[in-house]
Amino acid sequence: VRRRLRTPNLVIEGLNLGRMTNTSVAVAYLKGVVSPALVQEVKQRLERIDIDGILEGSYIEELIQDDPYTPFPQMIYTERPDRVVASLLQGRVCIFTDGTPMVLFMPVVFQDMLQNPEDYYERYHYASAIRLLRYMGLAVALLLPSLYVAVITFHQEMLPTQLLISIAASREGVPFPAVVEALIMEITFEALREAG
Repeated sequence: VRRRLRTPNLVIEGLNLGRMTNTSVAVAYLKGVVSPALVQEVKQRLERIDIDGILEGSYIEELIQDDPYTPFPQMIYTERPDRVVASLLQGRVCIFTDGTPMVLFMPVVFQDMLQNPEDYYERYHYASAIRLLRYMGLAVALLLPSLYVAVITFHQEMLPTQLLISIAASREGVPFPAVVEALIMEITFEALREAG
């Protein structure tokens, strides 16, 4: 990170966590870019950690996050130095944990979930087009199954007669309602994605 970010404003502060493991942890940020309140909040949360051992950065994430029950990540892991440097330049705080190549950075916003580190290496127009495709893909993935269920179940009059007859014929042997069919489809896609 220091090779890529040659500035005296890069601050790396170390501390040890875990009563038994005494794991070295480093907090990195760019002075003058990051909000001092954010740095103070991260340090306070790290100092409140009281646990026997920190073996990996996910322990830290679990202990300092705001809401442990949210399905949305509040911090992101990366092992790429270029992504760490980019996050530091964007005013974020990074946490390095001894013994693991993964770096935790925070705070995270929704658009971070739809970015790829390779976007930084592409021309502006190409990277913007790819990001736009990702957003459109997200909209299709969220809206199309629910639109299918709504039209098939409640608003058949919106479909042309020939299409409605074709859909009714294809659904004739299906023992589940459209909602269950859509849920099975989503679960199957997720299982295939995880298996890949």
